[in-house]
Amino acid sequence: MYHLHVRGFTMGRNSGVRQKGTFAGLRQKIPYLKSLGVNQVKLMPVYDFPEIEAPVAPSGSPKSQAEAMAHALDPQSGVQPFRRNFWGYGTGFYFAPKASYAATERADVEFKDMIKAFHAAGIEVLLEFSFHAGADIGMICDCLSYWASEYHIDGFSLVGRENLADELARLPLFCSRKLICSWYSEDTVSANAEETHYQIAQSNNGFMNDCRQLLKGDANYLEAFSWRMRQNPSGCAQINYMTNHDGFTLLDLVSYNMKHNEQNGEMGRDGSASDFSWNCGEEGPSGKRGIARLRMRQRKNACAMMLLSQGTPMLMAGDEFGNSQNGNNNPWCHDSELTWLDWNHTKAGRELTEFVRRLIAYRKEHRVLRQNMQLQCTDYLSSGYPDLSFHGERAWYGDLGQSNLHMGCMYSGHYAGEEGFLYIAWNFHWEEQQLALPLIPDSYSWFCVMDTSLTESFPPSCRQRNLGNSRAFSVTPRTVVILEGKKDDTDGTAKQEEKPESDKTAKTDEPGHMEES
Repeated sequence: MYHLHVRGFTMGRNSGVRQKGTFAGLRQKIPYLKSLGVNQVKLMPVYDFPEIEAPVAPSGSPKSQAEAMAHALDPQSGVQPFRRNFWGYGTGFYFAPKASYAATERADVEFKDMIKAFHAAGIEVLLEFSFHAGADIGMICDCLSYWASEYHIDGFSLVGRENLADELARLPLFCSRKLICSWYSEDTVSANAEETHYQIAQSNNGFMNDCRQLLKGDANYLEAFSWRMRQNPSGCAQINYMTNHDGFTLLDLVSYNMKHNEQNGEMGRDGSASDFSWNCGEEGPSGKRGIARLRMRQRKNACAMMLLSQGTPMLMAGDEFGNSQNGNNNPWCHDSELTWLDWNHTKAGRELTEFVRRLIAYRKEHRVLRQNMQLQCTDYLSSGYPDLSFHGERAWYGDLGQSNLHMGCMYSGHYAGEEGFLYIAWNFHWEEQQLALPLIPDSYSWFCVMDTSLTESFPPSCRQRNLGNSRAFSVTPRTVVILEGKKDDTDGTAKQEEKPESDKTAKTDEPGHMEES
């Protein structure tokens, strides 16, 4: 899943499209999305909403809304001026495509043409709707049914009104359309698991928050990640993401320790205060090579956490090439270059884009990474190996205690109709760690197919490291490695090769400090 804002996606001067910031402009980017490996897009609100918000008195101020309007132009009044609602969340004209997102006078026709083009490319389109607390349930049902029937929308993501998910989950509409909400009751999930009729999914910040804290090296999150990465219950799909429109971009997540929302006009009081970010040693942009390489590695690790977990991964637009909002974690009121994607890809941006493209392709190639049922960590097929097992410094003994920041996860391909084994080594520690490899059949060898510490993280098959039938190996600091256990077609007695030199970063005593290489 690829989450984007229609105007911000192509409004930049280097977006390469003629009709910038429009449905027609987004349509021109379909080949790029297709090449990336995306098969569904989730659009931020595209219904016609008011873009200008009335001024609001500061929190705790005795001023009424009328007084706020009267004093809006007085800079000494403390009243925020009129601001633009760029994101579009809030009330609106729910039954009409947004006119200002159209390059022509017929927004409805242009929007339909865009949907047809996405479908022709094999990409589904999901829309995000924000309904206020008092919205009538009948109106909501009519609205979603209208977009599904009139525009052939494939699904909806709903925010705003609470306790809406269970009411909508059993509508006949969602036998053929997808419904994404932040939470469903246990009764709804259990009933849906038995009936297997409705396409519902849960999307909230649980995966993101646990993974972000482990990514930067916080203790006591390894066990939480081991649970998040295998979550995929039959009654409700899971949407996994590391970033969302609300919060830091992926580049800002590894570049800032604190939010920088000064331009929002709320003196930094808005936006989340808990982004669980780490700047890798220096706040904001840095010209130091060591910091730049560590930030690249951390972004690759974040993408690996998302794309190598069960469930449905969601990538925020621009994260795959290094989009930044200068540390602003709440840019809802900015319709400017701050929120428009910068398509002028740097060398580092191209490296990350290629990594994400290869990782998405790798996920698609291996069904073991996207199974249809919850992983049980048991050998329920009597194949000799469990579907998923955890390993530490000793094979079969995965120590997920709060002091540890590394683990090995082995998947048996037998449970997904594949041959061989997949071993993912996760090391979020700032020092090198040893991980044990379980014993596999004598005719099999371990091959290293991905290493996030390397510039070329997916080396060609002729350059993949052959570890033979080794029983242990070392993982460099803050690195994710994928090993494949497969039959050795060379001479049957593969020898362990030396590991290529990785990007060098100095060891540190704690995750918040780093010395330049």
